Amino acid sequence: MGPLPSQYLTKKQACQKYPFLSENMLKNLLFKDIGGFRNKVVRKWGRRILLDEDALLLYIASNK
Repeated sequence: MGPLPSQYLTKKQACQKYPFLSENMLKNLLFKDIGGFRNKVVRKWGRRILLDEDALLLYIASNK
């Protein structure tokens, strides 16, 4: 059996699930690509931007 599939969240869903995140904070991370945020966390599906939940939490933990 392989690894469990990742759960993807929109910016709004991520902000609702994790109150310490704000939409402006995520926009800033996306725009400036701080610490390679886009390559590590973001998945694009057409024009929609999705955030890999596991990768987001690992990114936050590693960039203290």
